[in-house]
Formats: sequence, C-alpha cells, structure tokens
Amino acid sequence: MLSKTVLMAGTIMMSVAVAAPAYADAQKSSDQAGSMATDDAMKSDAEKMGDKAGAEYEKAKDFTYEEKNEFLAWVEEKSNQLGEKYDEVSARVSDDSEDAVDELAEAWDGAKENLNEAYEDTKDASAETWETVKAKTLEALDNAEQALSDDHATE
Repeated sequence: MLSKTVLMAGTIMMSVAVAAPAYADAQKSSDQAGSMATDDAMKSDAEKMGDKAGAEYEKAKDFTYEEKNEFLAWVEEKSNQLGEKYDEVSARVSDDSEDAVDELAEAWDGAKENLNEAYEDTKDASAETWETVKAKTLEALDNAEQALSDDHATE
C-alpha cells in the first residue's frame, strides 16, 4: 500500500499538471493575474476589438459629403466583415441549441435589414441630409455589431 506522503505528493503533482495549462502565462500580464488565462485572453481580445471598432466609428464620423463614395465603400467593407462574423458566431452557437441559433439569426436578420436600408439611404443622401443619414448608417452598423456580440458570442 502506498504511504500517505506518496499519495499526497501524487495528488499535488496531478493538480498542478491539470491546473497549470489553464493559468498559463498568467504572470506575464497584469490583466491576467489571478484568473484563468484563456478567459482573460478572450476578454482582452474583445476589449481590444471594441476599442478598435470604437476608434473606426469615430473616424467614420469625419467623412464629408464629398467623401460619400469612400464612406459607402467603408460601410460595405464593415458589412462584409459583420457577415463573416455572423457565420463564425452562428457556427459556435449551433453547438449550444436550436434556440440559440434561431435567436442569433433573428437578431442578425433585423440588424442586417436596418443596415441595408441605411446603406441605400446613404447612397441617395444629399449634402443637406448627409450628417443625419451618415449618423443613421453608423448607428445601424453599431446595432448589427451588437446583435452579433451581445449574448450570442459568449453562449
């Protein structure tokens, strides 16, 4: 029979072997101290993406009416990126449940429809309506992004 000391040492070694990968590199970043590295990495990535998106939207507010075509190209690019993100999130939630997939699809369909309407309005915008239409389009983009990132990305 194994002694208590050997069993205790084996238990400790197994605990470290199992827990160590979850806390990998936790000391390297103050953001990761005291919590699981993978959770913190995902949270940090989401915050960085949010900061980047926020900066892009702030920059987009500076498009002038004369830059309408560039703005439309930027909106189209963002819309395509959101479509790709929808595919990724949809694939992730498909493992959860049928309801999660339906909820995501419903949120995305509504947001996409609003974004398409805003895009069409932007194409028809005049110099007088530019700022209002541009703001509506940016709001539609933000709403589409929120539809994909709220509860669906974390389920």
